[in-house]
Amino acid sequence: MVSRLSQQYEDRELIAAALVVMLISVLGIIDYLPNYSKYQYIIFAIGIFISTNSLEGVNMSLLSKTIPKSWAKGTFNSGFLATEAGTLARSVGDVLISTVAGMLLNGLFTPMAVLCALTLLLVYVFYNQMEEMDDDDDDDTESVVSNESGRSKESSKYSR
Repeated sequence: MVSRLSQQYEDRELIAAALVVMLISVLGIIDYLPNYSKYQYIIFAIGIFISTNSLEGVNMSLLSKTIPKSWAKGTFNSGFLATEAGTLARSVGDVLISTVAGMLLNGLFTPMAVLCALTLLLVYVFYNQMEEMDDDDDDDTESVVSNESGRSKESSKYSR
């Protein structure tokens, strides 16, 4: 589904849409009224699950397009850093679950709603900076290709 939408929309638009769906789902799952039903929980939990998974895919897509190619090399590359960030987030989530064990539903989803709203605000503020990187933006060398030889001027001046 996300791959089809990504052909029609930019990654930053999909991120904003997924965050809106997540915020609505998180606000819908919170227990406001005394007649909380299992259907309310199931419907909004499905919304949270779908939006978080699609958001992860779109975020990784945007990351792969914007990160410098030099960061894709070595041990501490962008994939490793993204994996470690996900592991840290799961650890923080486990600590949050343990902290609010007594009031699990509202104790988990109220901070999640606040964090989701803050993230949506950050996407709104930095929306224009969330663009795909041009191939020229990552170029570390300033070599110019000569039309005659097909070699760069930089490499040909060292060969003489």
